[in-house]
Amino acid sequence: MEKLILGMLMLRKLTVYEIRATIKMSFTAMCSDSLGSIQAAIKRLLDADMVTYTECVEKSVNKKRYAITDKGRGELIQWLGTPANIAGAKNMELGKFLFMGMLPADDRAAMMDGIIDILEKDLEKLLALQSINNDENKAALLEHQQTDMKYYGFVAEKTKDINDYMSLTLQYGVDLTKFNLEWFSQLKKQNNN
Repeated sequence: MEKLILGMLMLRKLTVYEIRATIKMSFTAMCSDSLGSIQAAIKRLLDADMVTYTECVEKSVNKKRYAITDKGRGELIQWLGTPANIAGAKNMELGKFLFMGMLPADDRAAMMDGIIDILEKDLEKLLALQSINNDENKAALLEHQQTDMKYYGFVAEKTKDINDYMSLTLQYGVDLTKFNLEWFSQLKKQNNN
């Protein structure tokens, strides 16, 4: 989670609640949006001098706005430079499928229906995100970054590349979800025959 938070803070300064909203909207497949988990990750990043914060008051509410430090940027760039082991991602929920043969046939059918329902909802969310991931949002991010060039200098130079890979990651999620949906739908048909 720490690396995702560092990545978000490379793009803009955020409060814990803004980090949570971003994770909830875009990253739930990657990590938990639990406030406790986010606060623990922020504490570890603060202790490691990878993030800092400024206190401010917005609409009569005291807030801490977190920013990435040079050390945090270095850590993130180093992590980004290592190959991603996509196949090595752990999914404990797959254990349910592994042992599904222990369930009676009717329960397996209900489980399959549940999996397909979840995948359909996930696909709907991803497609909705894809539809709002447009040039207007990209321009808004660039405009936001230009307000504090000292903080965003590195990122502002790479805005197009960053946006391209964000779009590709979203497309990967859409394609993977479509594959899983088709795979489980075919399996359901085979079990019904």
